[in-house]
Amino acid sequence: MTLDGFSIQIDKDSPVPIYFQIYQGIVALIAAGSLKPGDALPSETDLSRHFKVSPMTVRQAMAEMVKHGFVRRERGRGTFVTARHLDHPLDRLVSFTEDMQARRLVPSARILLIEQVAAPADVIIAAGLPADAEVLHLKRLRLANDEPVGLHNAFLNGVAITADDLARTPSLYSLLAQRGIVLARGTDVIEAVSADKEVAELLRIKPNAPLLRTTRLAWDDRGRFVEYVVALYRADLYHYRTHLSR
Repeated sequence: MTLDGFSIQIDKDSPVPIYFQIYQGIVALIAAGSLKPGDALPSETDLSRHFKVSPMTVRQAMAEMVKHGFVRRERGRGTFVTARHLDHPLDRLVSFTEDMQARRLVPSARILLIEQVAAPADVIIAAGLPADAEVLHLKRLRLANDEPVGLHNAFLNGVAITADDLARTPSLYSLLAQRGIVLARGTDVIEAVSADKEVAELLRIKPNAPLLRTTRLAWDDRGRFVEYVVALYRADLYHYRTHLSR
């Protein structure tokens, strides 16, 4: 964006500090989508001339934006708008599609694998399935606005779906609901891990970059085990939120 796009009104008679007015104005441009992740901001010198304020005032505004994660500084290159974290609640059992749609993002998926397999030992143990149980193995790359944000590796019990089914109804939970399978309760275990080479390539991050790994088990409203899924999320885009009380 050129300096002409930074049409932020500065009121020098306001009790609100000028640096904070600049901070609020630029954050508003980011929130409105006028400034997008990866966009470069003008230099502090150019912004100080544009707003007719001292470089120190602009530097304070930039420091505030860095502090709150709206921009990042790259030595020798400049200041860039960061991708905003996807704040995922822990108090509700929601699908990835529902989660993204609630944020007004466009969810999508690329199916990497879908096949019927013998249930792995960790799934049998965690879910209490018979030793000879078979499950549907579904592995998908999950995207928000066409940007990879996660990798889902799911094992589904008593579910028969195809790639064509998922093409028509991309939300797995919606597809299950259409077949009378309503997920009612689940557990999530969250861990910090690093990306191996394969995952890094899929998520477009560097090898060994930090990830959040969640292992979810979910049951339907009749108490039947339905889903065991290990999800890997980019730690630079995703974080979890829970409410606490005392």
